Amino acid sequence: MQYLNEYKTFDNVDQLNNAIKAHLSAHNFELNETDRQTLSIIARHAVKYPGAAHLKASTIANLIGKSEKTVRRIVNKLARLGIVKKIATTRKSIGGCGANILVIQRVQAQMTSRDQAEKPTDTSVEQPKKQTETNNLQSYKNNNTYKETEESANSLRRSIPAPIYNAFAPYFNADDLYNVVGVLYRAKASVDRSITVEDFTQEFIDAFKTVVFKYKRGKVRSLFGYLFATWRQVAIEIKRRMTLASSDIYYDWLA
Repeated sequence: MQYLNEYKTFDNVDQLNNAIKAHLSAHNFELNETDRQTLSIIARHAVKYPGAAHLKASTIANLIGKSEKTVRRIVNKLARLGIVKKIATTRKSIGGCGANILVIQRVQAQMTSRDQAEKPTDTSVEQPKKQTETNNLQSYKNNNTYKETEESANSLRRSIPAPIYNAFAPYFNADDLYNVVGVLYRAKASVDRSITVEDFTQEFIDAFKTVVFKYKRGKVRSLFGYLFATWRQVAIEIKRRMTLASSDIYYDWLA
């Protein structure tokens, strides 16, 4: 497979591994376990020519225990997110379409570089302990590190439901915005993974605003911990309503 040398995107395996970690972090809320398994398989086959792999859908399907149709859908998703690039090939002997060459893409600097955010002079949730969380929350929007490039901001908007982004963005920088949305998804998943944030957006946003109000008044010590508990309670109430709606029998969720 010497021909793959012209498609490699990294100089060594370390760069490849770092790119995979960055992609997983940047698209944490869009990739499910099967998506991640598929990306892992592609990455393992992209070691010899760092970043480039020539894999049949059937090969990936066998390795992850899914259908070829599912694999093609996942690869298309990874391509749409800019994680991999598909390069079509043809069969030299019999003609027709061959397996795609899958090229793992580099991650844009804005999405992977955390140097500025980690400097002692910067202000974020992960600040020196001398500064209170309340001050951090109130200073997010005025912080220089919050001034992301347009490209980075657009990437965030694509990764997070628009109403959620619009409600949360005024309070967090890019990295912390991803973290807080992660708390939301974990909270609702701890009750029922079938509950979708998109279907109950306003309820989760209203709960968020209530917590932030209490937080600013000093009534909440751990913002993320309190958000998790509050959003979990919202999910429990949603689950209760869903259960009642699907059954004629009264169900005491609190029992």
